[in-house]
Parts: sequence; C-alpha cells; structure tokens
Amino acid sequence: MTAFKAVLLEGVEVVFIVIAVGAGRGLLGLASAGALAACLVVAGIGAAVHRPLARVPENALKFAVGVMLSAFGLFWTGESLGVAWPGGDAAILALIALFLAVALGLVALLKPRVAALA
Repeated sequence: MTAFKAVLLEGVEVVFIVIAVGAGRGLLGLASAGALAACLVVAGIGAAVHRPLARVPENALKFAVGVMLSAFGLFWTGESLGVAWPGGDAAILALIALFLAVALGLVALLKPRVAALA
C-alpha cells in the first residue's frame, strides 16, 4: 500500500508540473500528450522488468538506487551552482563509480565491526 501511495503522489506531481509548464506556454495539449506517452513507456518498462527485478535482493536494489540518487543529486547540485563538469553529462558515470567505490569501501570497513558486535 505504501508503494501505491508513493506512485500516486508522484503521478499527481507530474499532473501539476504538466499543467503549470504547459498552460504557461500555451502548450497544454502537447505537454499532456508527452506526459501520457511517458506514462505508457514507464508502465511498459515496469511490466517488462517486474519479474527479473523481483529476484534481486531488496537491500542490493536499495544500495544501487542510493548510489545513483547520490550521484545524480551531487551532479544536479553542481549544475545549479554553475560547475563545469569535465566530460559534461558523462561525469555522472564517474560520480556513480566514485559513490559506489566509497560505499563498498565503507561496507567492507564496517562489516567486521558489526560481526564482532553480534
């Protein structure tokens, strides 16, 4: 039920963004068509990858999503501050690699401590 509420909230957010951006420029029809097309594509991809993703351990999936969100967040924060990233948008891949290396290093460092406490 929590996942449903989160997806519903994101859907409502998309509706508000489409209305705000589309109506402000007189392109509400085109913006709505684009949002509908995006919704259909995401639903199709979700249906296609549902079974394979269901076999991935939840913690591994959360770890990967956390690494990617951190990398994208740092990249977009830099963009908003006017950072000229070496390699442009490809710098996101380097940031993902950096966050992954640091996270895996910290896991390896802290794992013996957790095992010793148990």
